[in-house]
Amino acid sequence: MGKILIIDDDTYVCSQLETLLNKNGFETVAAYSANYGLKALKKGGVDLVLCDYRLPDADGMEVFTRIKKIHPLMPVVFMTAYADVRTAVRMIRAGAFDYVTKPFLPEEILGLTRRILSYEGERFELFDKHFVKGKCSAIRNIMAHIDLVAPTSLSVLIEGETGSGKEFIARAIHFKSPRKEKPFVALDCGALPGELANSELFGHVKGAFTGAIKDKTGCFVAAEGGTLFLDEIGNLRHENQIRLLRTLQEKTVTPLGDNKSIKVDVRIIAAANEDLKTTVREGKFREDLYHRINGFSINLPSLRERKEDIFEFASHFLNKANSEFGKDIKGFDNDVRQVFLEYAWPGNIRELENVVKRCVLLAKGDKVTTETLPDEIRYCREEMPPQKGAGYGGKRQMTLKHAAMTAERDAIVAALKSSGYNKTRAARILEVDRKTLYNKMREYSIAIH
Repeated sequence: MGKILIIDDDTYVCSQLETLLNKNGFETVAAYSANYGLKALKKGGVDLVLCDYRLPDADGMEVFTRIKKIHPLMPVVFMTAYADVRTAVRMIRAGAFDYVTKPFLPEEILGLTRRILSYEGERFELFDKHFVKGKCSAIRNIMAHIDLVAPTSLSVLIEGETGSGKEFIARAIHFKSPRKEKPFVALDCGALPGELANSELFGHVKGAFTGAIKDKTGCFVAAEGGTLFLDEIGNLRHENQIRLLRTLQEKTVTPLGDNKSIKVDVRIIAAANEDLKTTVREGKFREDLYHRINGFSINLPSLRERKEDIFEFASHFLNKANSEFGKDIKGFDNDVRQVFLEYAWPGNIRELENVVKRCVLLAKGDKVTTETLPDEIRYCREEMPPQKGAGYGGKRQMTLKHAAMTAERDAIVAALKSSGYNKTRAARILEVDRKTLYNKMREYSIAIH
């Protein structure tokens, strides 16, 4: 059924996993350090790696980078304490398959293992299975452009609203390129404090700054031979932009605190949720860096501009949610379908996925109904039969609470739209901090990230 390499310095955990997996027909091999694990991997025959994030001789990123150099397509699942979840999520963005938190349930490990090893073929097939392209003419043109640009070495700039699927397009380019067997590393520049961006991009050596207690591999080195996806690149500070430009020109990186340069061969795919030409004109983004990353541009339409694709995505997310929650919801009733077509979807595909997942979880019958929709979506268009004494053409009379919610949500959506869906600018427009904006976006199921 498959051979699983377990890397964990806790011998009890290794023994538990070996017993569980062996009883269920899997072959296992255990290693109690990163070095012994990598030696076992080099011997061949491994189909999946379960790896503790904190090992005595290496951290998760270092182990992951070394695994990918040995077997670029190897699925890796990190086992981590709850406190490391945010770091584990970053590892997934860098290309890890998934993570589980300790203490884990046997059913969780078995389900995840079976799901991973049930896939056949190359990693592209794993990706392609979850990549819903859509059928609108704009997407057909984009897919044709991907086929043209993927085999080249051109850098690519993808522009589109938050949640519109820019990372999926980047991965499609990677997996159709000659670099497909090398790493795909994703970095969210919008989530990085400026002082940490250089460390994340280029790495650092122990003692380079306060808190640098060990060497760190940067994203350029981790992506060697493959593709580096820089999401929300427009949010990089000026000093980070200068260093990034120098790296792209010289094709070398110098870790912070080191004086030795490292040659790198990495393809850059950048993404922005704003018009970078505008930020260049405003002096907030370097024009020379813009031209360096814009070897080929792709403009991704919003979900409201491709309504014919809404139910292809919705059906895909419904199937995923059914599998996740153990339910068997058959589809969407007519009222929900009408709401989905009328709603503006400011959070795009990501918002649609969140809404469908919520609906499936709350559904009581065999179809999704309007009662399972979030209030802010339902009340934006819901009408009730005329009532005696009801004015305003019989439309539903909202409570003050719902009226306030609707007004607040509308203000947030308007600020996001006027800022080109740049969350930092939207927060300034609304005169709140970025954290408050994120919380409100999560509350109203707009774009969470």
